[in-house]
Amino acid sequence: MIQWAWIASEQVLTKPASPANCPGTRPSSQVLPPHTATRKRLSLSLMEKVQIIRECQRPGATQSQVAAKWELHRSVVCRIWQQKEKLLADYEAGQSNGCRKRGREGKAPAVDRALFTWLKEKRAQGAMLAGPAVKEKARQLAASLGLNDFKASDGWFTRWKKRFNVACEKEQGGKQSADKPTAEQWQCEKLPRLLEKFSLADIYNADETGLYLKGLSSKDRVTVLVCANMDGSDKRPLVMIGTSKRPRCFPVDFRKLPLNYVSSANAWMTGEIFIKWLKKWDRQLCWQSRQICLFLANCSVHPQGVVLTNIQLEFLPPNATSSMQPMAQGVIENMKGHYRSKIASRINVALDVDPSADVQTVLKTVNLLDCVHLVAEAWQDVKPTTISNCFRKGKFVVAEEGGRDEDIAEFDDPLNDVPLPGNMEKEDLVTAVAVDEDLLTFGELTHEELLRTAAAARPEKRACVDETYHNAEDTQESEDDFDEVPSPTNSELLKALNTLRHFSQLEGLGDRVYRAQQCCLILGD
Repeated sequence: MIQWAWIASEQVLTKPASPANCPGTRPSSQVLPPHTATRKRLSLSLMEKVQIIRECQRPGATQSQVAAKWELHRSVVCRIWQQKEKLLADYEAGQSNGCRKRGREGKAPAVDRALFTWLKEKRAQGAMLAGPAVKEKARQLAASLGLNDFKASDGWFTRWKKRFNVACEKEQGGKQSADKPTAEQWQCEKLPRLLEKFSLADIYNADETGLYLKGLSSKDRVTVLVCANMDGSDKRPLVMIGTSKRPRCFPVDFRKLPLNYVSSANAWMTGEIFIKWLKKWDRQLCWQSRQICLFLANCSVHPQGVVLTNIQLEFLPPNATSSMQPMAQGVIENMKGHYRSKIASRINVALDVDPSADVQTVLKTVNLLDCVHLVAEAWQDVKPTTISNCFRKGKFVVAEEGGRDEDIAEFDDPLNDVPLPGNMEKEDLVTAVAVDEDLLTFGELTHEELLRTAAAARPEKRACVDETYHNAEDTQESEDDFDEVPSPTNSELLKALNTLRHFSQLEGLGDRVYRAQQCCLILGD
């Protein structure tokens, strides 16, 4: 009996019998146990497991339906679902070969992951690295960890390449240059094909910029990721990168912020932060069944090997970013202009109320939460026409749009539509906007930073990326350059509203303030 079952199972796995070959019989599931009739896949890659998880997350989907679609037993789908946080964290980290079917790590996983992070950064810069150079870097990283018995042998190197799906160059130096089109060739040949393939609403550009929030202190600087589509109809929520992990003035729930806030050692963009942002957006587009094209600068923090389903990444030609990147043609400058204008207006109002105060005293009352809201408001003030003009200025022009150079000529000054606060001249605004234009937004990681990044990316220690990019388990208070401001009580709020209501009644604005007061009363309850 046991031998018969084994032979029948072998037949099902190799060549299932069809009803046409066996007249009068039903499918083999009647003869064999259910698990032998459906067990066609013996192992799944990480990418396939992630696809199964995403299908289970769709509204109305059941595990039984997903199991039937993938020809798996329901218990397999159930186990994958139970491990979804670990699997998604590993996938979103972008630090493993998604086609591998076994997730076993090497004997020195921290070295392996740090080395892979380093290799991605060097390749993004255009470096061609041969095996000996990569193995030497592995030895240096191992020495930093005190792993004196680590050996970067040929066998280890082969396993490492397979684990991370890496192919190294033959022994040679220099930069990658073969078959790379020049900026002019890319603009005349490749760009028009991409513009024909996607609609204006589905063509995006993203870029980072440094920003001094209040002064010129390094503690007062952040990096902001700006992204919008070609017709200006979709301005993606900003990503602000600071140094404080959990600023004291922030709400407990970061989702209440008008933008996404993350932290890094130098307030720089990193490859890990960028991948998280990409993966989150890719999931949203997947739910919308929408395909887009995202143009990026070719730099180390924009990894080129990220697996995405609904975002096509296109990298601008090296050394041509400043003249072709749409966000750098005036969008960022316009946003900064609105931000500086809002800060100046706030200072003017405070000085009008208290003439004895000075600018530095007023700035001390502005905390990081205030700056976050002002930056988000400044981004909202950027007009769609400003964005579309900047795309055209970067030569992102479709065929039917030809001959509209007059619009670009009128847009030579990105600060034209920025309101000037009292006592501020146009030259002052231009100077204020340009004060942080040379701030670095990323840099090459040191050995210690590479190892910290690798440790944070280990699947068993990571949580699934949330909507705010903030690790909810990290409750550490970080010192920052902004004072904590407690939330006002209900009585303080009502007292302030009564004062505002009295003023509005005298000015004929009572209706609006009454509605605002009713909203506050509802929130207070």
